[in-house]
Amino acid sequence: MQSLIAQQQTNFLVATMSKYSSAVKNMEQTVMLPSLLQDIPLEVQDEAKDATASSQNLYECYILLKSIKDTVESGLLPFEDFKRKINSALDLENEDEANLEKLFYVHVRGLCTVLNTLTKKANTLTSRYEDMIGFSF
Repeated sequence: MQSLIAQQQTNFLVATMSKYSSAVKNMEQTVMLPSLLQDIPLEVQDEAKDATASSQNLYECYILLKSIKDTVESGLLPFEDFKRKINSALDLENEDEANLEKLFYVHVRGLCTVLNTLTKKANTLTSRYEDMIGFSF
């Protein structure tokens, strides 16, 4: 039973990562001139939840989304991030197995939440670019 649940969760994570990669690939194919995105503020349409989003422009968001996509697809972290992750994992070695399992599920859920948010950002950026250049279906 646990293996079935683990397989469903793995499929969910893979599907979330695939959805994100597809959204960013669509964004890359649509945005032919990324330089047009400079100096255009990133506006969150639903709510102004994220204070850092207001200081970021669409071009910076575009670069960030592409960078994260490369990491998601390759599975490789930049060396500094990788070193930091190893050090934090060593701190967790003293935890008992029950806490590690709980921590794992918390991180998987967090990863899926972040990827879903980034997918929405990629789709929003693509739509805004299409609106800017007057491209619509």
